[in-house]
Amino acid sequence: MIDIPSVGSNGHTSLSRIAARRAAEQQAATPSAGAPRGDSVEVSAAAQLLAKLSDLPDVRSDLVDRVKAEIASGDYETPEKLDAAIDGLIEDAETF
Repeated sequence: MIDIPSVGSNGHTSLSRIAARRAAEQQAATPSAGAPRGDSVEVSAAAQLLAKLSDLPDVRSDLVDRVKAEIASGDYETPEKLDAAIDGLIEDAETF
């Protein structure tokens, strides 16, 4: 017949120690009452900038091509356009 020692004797771990260890492991795996619940997301500054860029209007390539041609021919810079540009810059500066 095989001699089986009783639980907790001869250096074996007792059932109460096993139960205590399992309870501690479960408690460590369970979030505490003060911990936030649910998922959270942090959006980086680069992602925020990309989101803003996607909201910008499309480039009007026909207008850009026309203005480039006017600049190249010397017809773009008129006193009226320069005054309008300066006025726009002043208005922008006043909003800051």
